[in-house]
Amino acid sequence: MTIGTSVSSVGAAPKTIAPHAKIIEGLVTAFTGAESFIGNVLSAGVYPAAQSINAAGGILGHQMGVVTVDTRGDPADALPLVERFLGSKKNLVGITGSDGATMVQLAPLFNSAKLPMNSQAGSSAFDINHWKYFWRDVPPDATNGIAMALWAKKQGYTKLALVFGTDATAQGDLPGILAAAKMLHLTIVDNIGLTPDQPSYQSQAATLLADNPQVIMTEEDATTAGTFFGDLAQLGTVPAIMGDSGTVLSTWMNAVSSGIGLSVFEKNVTSVTAQAASPNQAQSAYKTAIKAVASKLVAPASQWGNDAYSEACYDGVIIQALAMVAAKSVQPSVYNSFIPKVTTPGVGVKIVYTFAQGKAALAKGQKIEYVGTVGAVVYNKYHNYYGNQVAISWPTGVFANEVTKYVITAKSLGNA
Repeated sequence: MTIGTSVSSVGAAPKTIAPHAKIIEGLVTAFTGAESFIGNVLSAGVYPAAQSINAAGGILGHQMGVVTVDTRGDPADALPLVERFLGSKKNLVGITGSDGATMVQLAPLFNSAKLPMNSQAGSSAFDINHWKYFWRDVPPDATNGIAMALWAKKQGYTKLALVFGTDATAQGDLPGILAAAKMLHLTIVDNIGLTPDQPSYQSQAATLLADNPQVIMTEEDATTAGTFFGDLAQLGTVPAIMGDSGTVLSTWMNAVSSGIGLSVFEKNVTSVTAQAASPNQAQSAYKTAIKAVASKLVAPASQWGNDAYSEACYDGVIIQALAMVAAKSVQPSVYNSFIPKVTTPGVGVKIVYTFAQGKAALAKGQKIEYVGTVGAVVYNKYHNYYGNQVAISWPTGVFANEVTKYVITAKSLGNA
């Protein structure tokens, strides 16, 4: 799908920003509603990034602040809220967001306003797009779905049950799973959509168990997951469970382990998600910043130190900031074109892992490549980033104690 570029202007980035004025990163995502968990994930990237930037002296004499907009995960609510935000907020230099339910509708607004957007929306609508100001720092959802099917094949599973929430974010991986399952000759015995937050899912659980799948591929919000898998455990033996990247959250894990029992969770549950980089200085800087802004994050703050989506969000804001320094301007329409100039490898390019390192190198006239918490972020011509995926488990049932079981390379995903 190709997204066009024609849209009426609903506001524009500021023409001038006063010297030393605070500049603003807009965090536009769901903080309430069915997709409210996304706000927690992205907050754990944006606030630490602003902390890292400000601790290093800011950007060209400007400190960075964060202002949030709650989309409620609903385009009808989000559009007027964001239009007002873009029309009223001064010194806005960038956007982080949004949720899967609203990004397709909001991207034209941000692009028209000439605001670079650091996006974690996995919708396939952005795989081929022509938004000049759109930059995606996570692999597309469909890629995550393909990785899940490849991991299932590796495990020897041939009978799959798909159980996903009916909200837009949860549905994102399904196209990849369905396409890859067909190519890999895997049989889908059930494809169940769960309306979020119902009091019972016993009928759906009974249908699934009757079809005897070897593995359940899944994503839904934590409350729905706890109810569904609790009902499933009450009715019979729980098959293997394979979550997608949206399940790598302590809230989801706690709900499911409560529903099926901790010992079953430790044995039966894996998730497939974007692979974090090998430990590097970027991750150390990120974890230091998390501690400094812990009061702004959902506790325990330490849980976000290995969340691939929070990490990608952090990297996206740092990349924006380095592009401003490289462009010698905080004007969004000026620095946007410098984003690939601070992320692309090359001969004589200095690798940097933190905003402070990049700022210092740029001050010396050096070219830089920022390698972040997720590793090198190299964008294609559609401003998309693709990386490896990993299958992980929690043999101790503790969120921070994940174990990598298998790596699905970006190359193999491209050939799937």
